[in-house]
Amino acid sequence: MRAFRFVFLGVVLLVLLVLPPSQSSAQSSSISLQIQNPVCVQSSLDSGTCYIRMRSVSVVGSGSSFSRLQVFINGKLRANMGGFFENSGYVVGNMFGSGFLVSCGGKNAGGNPVFGQSYTIQVVASLADSTTTTGSMAVFCPYYEGKSFLPLLLR
Repeated sequence: MRAFRFVFLGVVLLVLLVLPPSQSSAQSSSISLQIQNPVCVQSSLDSGTCYIRMRSVSVVGSGSSFSRLQVFINGKLRANMGGFFENSGYVVGNMFGSGFLVSCGGKNAGGNPVFGQSYTIQVVASLADSTTTTGSMAVFCPYYEGKSFLPLLLR
């Protein structure tokens, strides 16, 4: 009986040494994010408001696990979009309407003497397993002097 145990143990050890280790079936999650052409434009010449616009935002996740895309401007949530069994998301700029309304600011409000206020755009993309990626960019808005120019009318 004792000899049978030693032979059985030897066969098991030999099989474990000869067979390659099994590969883990768990795959690491990955996600990529691209933000194209953020810009700040004045809404109208007699207004101190501007719109922050982006040409597009694209996200690609591994598998069908893309779950959320959030857009923050200076830390304030401005857009929140979710996916359901998606592996990618693509948002073109006009899907945000005219853009995100912000204040243009006065001359040198953002630290640059030829521009007004500066804003940080941050886009956060998340997968279902809590894997996230973040992209951020700074944009400068044109300054607003608070003057309205009227056309010269001649009689």
